[in-house]
Amino acid sequence: MKFWLVTIKLPKNPNHDPHNKVTGECPFSWDCTDSTGEHHTGIAATWEEIEDLRETYKHITRIEEVEL
Repeated sequence: MKFWLVTIKLPKNPNHDPHNKVTGECPFSWDCTDSTGEHHTGIAATWEEIEDLRETYKHITRIEEVEL
């Protein structure tokens, strides 16, 4: 079964400190280890889901195919 890891880029968060990362909710997880950061990665099962992510977040930085 194929899936795609999709990394999005959010606008810069002035509260983000890369040396003091905050664990919390992000667009893809309730338990993200860098919740205030710009880059977040989720899983898509179809290209339609990828296009929905592109429409919602506007900036996809990486798509990687994985097979399980």
